Amino acid sequence: MKIAGKFFLLLGGIALTYILLAQVNWLSIFRVDENQHRLEEKLGEMVLENLEYSHDFIDTDSIMPTLDSLFVPLLDQNHIDAKDYRLYLMVSDEVNAFALPDDQIVLTTGLIDFLDSADYVSAILAHEIAHCEKNHVMRALVTNFGLDLLLSSSGAGEVTSFLTSQAFSRKLEKEADETAVDYLQQTKVDPNSLVKVMELFDIFFGSEGVDSWVSSHPNPSERKAYIRKKLDGQQSGTYKSPISRESYKALKRRIQDYLGAEPQ
Repeated sequence: MKIAGKFFLLLGGIALTYILLAQVNWLSIFRVDENQHRLEEKLGEMVLENLEYSHDFIDTDSIMPTLDSLFVPLLDQNHIDAKDYRLYLMVSDEVNAFALPDDQIVLTTGLIDFLDSADYVSAILAHEIAHCEKNHVMRALVTNFGLDLLLSSSGAGEVTSFLTSQAFSRKLEKEADETAVDYLQQTKVDPNSLVKVMELFDIFFGSEGVDSWVSSHPNPSERKAYIRKKLDGQQSGTYKSPISRESYKALKRRIQDYLGAEPQ
């Protein structure tokens, strides 16, 4: 009888669960997801327009395909749909990179000039892709501005300033760094590149008057420690940059030539 009782109790539990699930308005839930996606698209357009009003963007066939050669493999090798992403190069002396809503990533010319290795750029891109894939951008915006303000489309300047100059929480930055290690490993780009970037930033961070991606993120020394810990659990492999050292040097020269030809 005890076994039979447990059996009927289990059946009753299953039936109750089925009844409760049947009451859920799944269509409403899907609409919430759809509305959130529309909001993200709207915010992405708004912030990008705001940036384009105040900065020049480079979109030439002599420059962007080389950056795409670093960007696209990170997406493809990690089974992320490249069609959902857009990469921009913004003219700015700031050493900066940031993710915008709707899977948009911006690098500055100052960052490219600062970094002397294509693998270092890949490391930064992997970090920003992780922010997008983990939905950090929208989570941070809702937390800091509230859904009502975001829905009203007001405060475009404040939202843009937040995304370009503010850090995510330490927890989210750590998650992005650790996920970036996985992305680099999967793409066969040396994940130690992320540590080397932090070492460069550690020196740069000590400079007075720094206005950059570095100054708005957690201390590079702290980040190096947990990235190294993450790397300790990774198997070493054979790594190769998606582009040659000569191609990266040529990219930097083309950017400098472009800037020299453009009125500042």
